[in-house]
Amino acid sequence: MNELQERKVIKIGTSLGVSITEQLKLIGAEYGDMLSVEVNEDSEIVIKKQNKIALPDDPKLLAEIRKMIELHEKSK
Repeated sequence: MNELQERKVIKIGTSLGVSITEQLKLIGAEYGDMLSVEVNEDSEIVIKKQNKIALPDDPKLLAEIRKMIELHEKSK
């Protein structure tokens, strides 16, 4: 799993990028997933897959959440 592989920095549109398809598969990342990306004190890039949270499909709960957000926005 921890096999060292070299990758070349490439241009993707106006950005720079690196293809790491196999490494993303190893962490279970798929198209559309959210990842966190940070650079630590050792100048290493750390990429982690974000956990998906399934929200209940409850219209009353969603209405309450909307109210809370609106109250928060008004209090700014």
